[in-house]
Amino acid sequence: MCQAPEHLDLVDRPPPSARASEVLVRIRRIGLCGTDYHIYAGRHPFLSYPRVMGHELSGEVEQVPEGSAFTPGQRVAINPYLSCGICIACRGGKPNACVTISVLGVH
Repeated sequence: MCQAPEHLDLVDRPPPSARASEVLVRIRRIGLCGTDYHIYAGRHPFLSYPRVMGHELSGEVEQVPEGSAFTPGQRVAINPYLSCGICIACRGGKPNACVTISVLGVH
């Protein structure tokens, strides 16, 4: 966890649990990108600390709700963008340009 610019700590956290409609994924790989370096250096203008960095993710499905298209053991990539689904960009098929976008590990 990046506690403050140029200050990283290894932090134990409780295991996550999935809600009834969610898929639980065990993260297997995390990539660091330029955004993470800006967070570490204190040069990212859109966040507060502490921050769990690493939004370039892939993993393995551990738990699925009934009727899910996913299966336990399936390998997946995580899209870190959380978009509204209703703005003009989202309706136009460009959720990465959502007017209220937030990104896992950033916002």
